[in-house]
Amino acid sequence: MNYVIIENALPADLLCAIAAAIQAGPFECGKNTAQGMARTAKSNLQLSSEVHGQLLDRIGMAIYSHPVVQAFAIPRHIGRPIINRYETGMEYGLHSDGAYIHDVRTDVAFTLFLDEPDSYQGGELVIATTAQTFTFKLPAGSMVLYSAGELHRVTPVTSGGRNAVVGWVQSRIRDAHQREIIAKLSLVPRVLSQDEKYTELATQSGQCIQDLIRMWGD
Repeated sequence: MNYVIIENALPADLLCAIAAAIQAGPFECGKNTAQGMARTAKSNLQLSSEVHGQLLDRIGMAIYSHPVVQAFAIPRHIGRPIINRYETGMEYGLHSDGAYIHDVRTDVAFTLFLDEPDSYQGGELVIATTAQTFTFKLPAGSMVLYSAGELHRVTPVTSGGRNAVVGWVQSRIRDAHQREIIAKLSLVPRVLSQDEKYTELATQSGQCIQDLIRMWGD
């Protein structure tokens, strides 16, 4: 599975604003935004988007603008993210994300953990591919991005509370394998440009990356 982890994904002031919003509430039933069979699998809460819409938009813009997100997801649009909460006994069973959420095609999904792992038990993000299962429980402020087409779940929280920012990105490159190729190639000009004798190669490799984006983009 192609994924990337970003540590300290949001600035400190934005994390403080998120913490204050979580403290203030209100939270609503998470089933309100689930689609199809996911509604029966989903048991969590989510922060009111009507009350905290401006904050959610700030979060979305910060994630969209992050250089690693730009390289990995090659984003065209980002949907308004959700701040969700799992209290003791809550979980999200195995499900797949809807192909479109709020008119944004869900090519890349992200989960940004807001609590330290030892502050709650359970609540792991588990992504199941045909070949392997991946489990994530990251430090507060860390985010994982992965292909939204993968089956995934959040295991039951057995104590404490788990808060996270989740959302979806529509990429300029629809195909996940093509995005992976571009993301890997994007490291080449970045490294070459650190040495003046490779400036020409850095420029040419950057040109090739842009050509691939033109070729594969939609």
